[in-house]
Amino acid sequence: MKAKSEKRKAKSENLKLKTLGIIMSCFFLLVSCAQEEKFDVAENEPLVYLQVESAEASSFDTTPDWAPKPDAMAPADRDMLTRWSSELGRDNEWIYFDLGSGKVLSKIVIKWESAYATDYDISISQDGKTWKKLVLMENQNGGVDEILFSPRRARFVKITALTRFNPQWGFSIWEFEMYGPKSLNPGEKEIAPEEDLEKKKKELKEKIAKLKTPLLPVDPEAFQKGVVYTSWSAEELLAVASDLELAHLKEIGVDYVAIMVPTYQNTVDSTIIVTHDYEGGDTPTDEAISHAIDTCHLLGIRVMLKPHVDCIDGTPRVNIIGSPAWFESYKKMILRYAKMAEEKNAEIFCVGTELENTTFSAWEVQWRDIIRSIGEVYRGYTIYAANWTEYEGVNFWDMLDFVGIDAYFPLTNKKDPTEEELVGAWQKNADKIEKWLDKNNIQKGVIFTELGYVSSDGTNKQPWATLSNPEDQKEQADSLNSTFEVLTGRPWFKGIYLWQYFPQERWSPLGFTIKDKLAEEVVKKWYKEGGTQ
Repeated sequence: MKAKSEKRKAKSENLKLKTLGIIMSCFFLLVSCAQEEKFDVAENEPLVYLQVESAEASSFDTTPDWAPKPDAMAPADRDMLTRWSSELGRDNEWIYFDLGSGKVLSKIVIKWESAYATDYDISISQDGKTWKKLVLMENQNGGVDEILFSPRRARFVKITALTRFNPQWGFSIWEFEMYGPKSLNPGEKEIAPEEDLEKKKKELKEKIAKLKTPLLPVDPEAFQKGVVYTSWSAEELLAVASDLELAHLKEIGVDYVAIMVPTYQNTVDSTIIVTHDYEGGDTPTDEAISHAIDTCHLLGIRVMLKPHVDCIDGTPRVNIIGSPAWFESYKKMILRYAKMAEEKNAEIFCVGTELENTTFSAWEVQWRDIIRSIGEVYRGYTIYAANWTEYEGVNFWDMLDFVGIDAYFPLTNKKDPTEEELVGAWQKNADKIEKWLDKNNIQKGVIFTELGYVSSDGTNKQPWATLSNPEDQKEQADSLNSTFEVLTGRPWFKGIYLWQYFPQERWSPLGFTIKDKLAEEVVKKWYKEGGTQ
């Protein structure tokens, strides 16, 4: 009986504590509501943009080639070429902004990158320690979110991204804009959000006027100074940022751009190939591709359209398994883009990329049928981009205008080789290609449809790999320079397409892109100055 009495007493005490807790919560809520400022604002009160003084973020993306610079102020700099991106694969990441002093807010505009949050909340604070939830947004679909609310005073504003749109990504924001009533924010300027974009458009117009040259036809004997232009975004190629990057390529001497078009199948043995060219997808839309082609042509840059097939489960495309059903799906996809290449007057069309497990003799009939069908809808030059381990086994080079090789040949077995060792390695690779051409009596030019090195120590050993080794821009630059030194002296060699450039500036200390690295000076030397020092 005593035990039961003690249990009843404990239960009663717990109930009293719980009740007291509820009462106290209600009390603090009432106090908070009572203390909350009320603002009288005219219905048509103009809004002003609230400047941010500093910012902090929970994490930053550091993946090679993809990550922007780790700058928490990027979403508050009014520059749509910069962004914040959190560490990949984690929910509940946050970033907050310090307005410097208490400001009155009534509107927030969030411009998401493709890695948006489907669910997020926004909180406000006066001291950066105690936060009060302002709004909870659920089941969102990215793009631009415009959030209106009754005026609230805050110095700190935090967005917590709760759920990722893509489980493999993080969260990424181009701009986080805060606005408030003009009369309640003296000293803040009325700045139209469109002003910065108009500046970029003006800059682009001036660059194109300066750089545009007549578009010349393809000369099969002339060296193609190219890059592979890569976007895994439906609409990125439509942006002013993309047009500015194409203008930059023109400035460093590029005269050919291979526009990569990613398509997808689930696994290596899937038989259905699809595109993700919908809002928020990772295949550029037809409109976006068309715009990029038009911009290239306006600058006098010729275009190769280069569709890829990738496995959604991450297995390399070289392992894709051919079957009658797969070839039927592939033919449908590749003819779609061949027709686009014809409509947009793309100078070169790549009929396939690194499909090594489908190009041996057992499937030769299917490939010849595909190439013949492409020829019925496309009148330009054709090429296949064979993997460096594949080109000798391809049986349909006779049907194409160029031999294409994605040239990720390993060079030496050590880190930091000398320039002489790199040149010697490329001499051996070039001799091998030359002997193969002679043996098979292949009388057509060879183009490296992809060639790239990451800016990491040891890249010459595994040029195809993204490495986590320390940054080494010199090895990247030396590896590229040795390629030009050797291959430009071979009469059968007709071009290089560097892997890779993006339609926006990206921070890439360890990745393939050569933007603003030592390797870009090497490329400029060979592309713009003809190899002269």
